[in-house]
Amino acid sequence: MVYFFNTSIESFNFTKHGTLMQTNNPSREYLLDYSRDEMKKYIQDMDMAPYRLEQLMKGIYVQKLSDFSGLTTLSKSLRDTLNKNVTLRTFKELKTIKSDNDGTTKFLWSLHDGLKIESVIIYEGTRVTFCISSQVGCALDCQFCATGKMGFLRNLSSGEIVEQVILMMINADKPATNIVYMGMGEPLLNLKNVIKAGEILSDPEGLAFSRKKITISTSGIAPAVRKLADMNTPFSLAISLNAVFEKKRRILMPVSKSYPLDLLLENIRYYTSKTGKRVTFEYILIDGLNDSKKDADQLIKLTAKIPCKINLIPCNSNDPNYPPTPNERAKWFADYLHQRGRTSTVRLRKGWEIQAACGQLYAKNEKTIGRKISESSKLITHV
Repeated sequence: MVYFFNTSIESFNFTKHGTLMQTNNPSREYLLDYSRDEMKKYIQDMDMAPYRLEQLMKGIYVQKLSDFSGLTTLSKSLRDTLNKNVTLRTFKELKTIKSDNDGTTKFLWSLHDGLKIESVIIYEGTRVTFCISSQVGCALDCQFCATGKMGFLRNLSSGEIVEQVILMMINADKPATNIVYMGMGEPLLNLKNVIKAGEILSDPEGLAFSRKKITISTSGIAPAVRKLADMNTPFSLAISLNAVFEKKRRILMPVSKSYPLDLLLENIRYYTSKTGKRVTFEYILIDGLNDSKKDADQLIKLTAKIPCKINLIPCNSNDPNYPPTPNERAKWFADYLHQRGRTSTVRLRKGWEIQAACGQLYAKNEKTIGRKISESSKLITHV
């Protein structure tokens, strides 16, 4: 099975043999897909009074109701009508695993069509991060990432992205301080729905997350980085770099064959210049592969004149070919960068014993129920 990218950067929708793949098609209208303006229009179309908008928003995003039965500010007949015609939930919780060491909590969800995604809550001091997925699977086949072994299946709708956050809020021990698109999938290949979900999540009358605390991550879709700059999106941007030499990066991250480092960095400079924002470079440290002094020197060179911070993350892969850099070496790497003018932080490995890294719980579940994870759905990437 071969998939092709739609050539329009505006949507980055995928097609299967030329037919648009739907992101979400439940039997009833899925209100989490609706922006405030779309919700307002829905209310008008249903001949409801305008003040119902505030009531619906409160029920969905403040009370976090799973249906309208408990929204007693509405009449019973209206609640019954809404429950018949719309839905607020399409997920089924298949598995939840919580780390005894650090509280990291991983969820495996089944979607309305039976496909599966993951979400993770990470606790680190006062920081609580919701790590959310943007696609089912991923096209980009990063060698250290379990999700890449799935291939691409479909985009998530904006509502499916939002539903992850709502369900995580219900289950979290503490309120979220940050939301990061660093779960399954490449967010910039589902740009329209990712941006729309961010707007829903940050709506002041809804979940009211700070836009600056919502981070969109990319493995390096260079044209979309430039597009984000032109759109002047309010969200933060992180770049998954992981290798600083082109030959090595093409092996670790095949996306670099389509968008080489030089092009990616050019577009990142354009982004920081146009938006006035700094970016975050995510750099996974792999023992003996990208953690040498030579790698550090090249990282310093590549990030020159780019307002940025660098997160160093010991690899959390289930592939023995990609072991994490030892803690002492990771600290040396961070200190070396810092001494040469780079802001860098070593992120602790979180949830490694519960397979909290992207795609690992999915892969374990698929093996458990006897399904083979096929690599036949890898994409030919012409954007």
